[in-house]
Amino acid sequence: MNRLLPMLLIMALPCVADGLTDLRGTLAKLQGTEAIHAKADIHHWSKNGEGKKAHIKQSHCTIQLEDGPGGLRLGWTPQQIAGARKESQAKAENPEAETPNLDALSALGGLNATGYLCHADYLLQQMNGATVLEDRADTYQGRPSRVLVLKLNPAMNAEEKSMVKNREEKLKVWLDDRGLPLATEHTMALKASKFLISFTVNNREERKLAVLGNRLVVQSETHEDSGSGMGFSNTTKKTTALSYF
Repeated sequence: MNRLLPMLLIMALPCVADGLTDLRGTLAKLQGTEAIHAKADIHHWSKNGEGKKAHIKQSHCTIQLEDGPGGLRLGWTPQQIAGARKESQAKAENPEAETPNLDALSALGGLNATGYLCHADYLLQQMNGATVLEDRADTYQGRPSRVLVLKLNPAMNAEEKSMVKNREEKLKVWLDDRGLPLATEHTMALKASKFLISFTVNNREERKLAVLGNRLVVQSETHEDSGSGMGFSNTTKKTTALSYF
C-alpha cells in the first residue's frame, strides 16, 4: 500500500486542470475559415504636447470587413474615397486641414482586422512564452467566470534588448463556464533609453469577445496609449465597436 500511494498520486497529476494549457487547446479549435462579414465603427482621439501648445485631434469612421476562403477584404464607401482625395489636396495647401475621410483609410490595417475576425490566432501568439500569475474564480459584467492572469514575455531583438530597461506586461483572460474567452485586458509599462534619451510608454487594451461559429471574434475594443520623452508627451485613445452580419 505504501508503494501504491505515490503511484496513484503521480497518475492523478495530469488530471489537475492547467488553465493556460486548457485555454490554448480551446483557442486551437476557434480558428474558423468560414465567411464572415462585419462593420467596424472607430472613434479616435489624440493629444500631442502639453498646455497651450497641445494639439488635439478627433476622428470617426466606419469600415467594412470581410474574411473567408477568398481572403481578407476591407471596404470604404465611394463617398469616403472621394472625400479622401479632396482632403489630400487640401492638406497639401494647409497641413492643419481636417481630414476625416483620409483618416478613415488608415484607421484600420489588415493585421488589426485579422486580429478582430480571427482573434484566437492573435491570442495564441500573444501568449507565447506566458506564465500564469493567477488562476481564480471571478465575475465579468456580473457573470460568474474564471480569470487567468498571465505574465507575458514577448521576444525582443538585439536592439530592443539594448534599449529596454524595464518592461512589465500582463494579460487577463476571463472565461465562461465552458472555458470560452469572454474578454481580455492587456497592460504594458515600458521604460527605455537610446543615446542617453529616456522615454516611457504605457499601453492598455480591453476587448470584449464572442464566439461565432468556430471563430473567436472581437465585439469591442478600447485601446489607450501614453508616452513621454525629450520633454514631449502624447496620449491616444481609440475605441472600436464591431457588428457582425
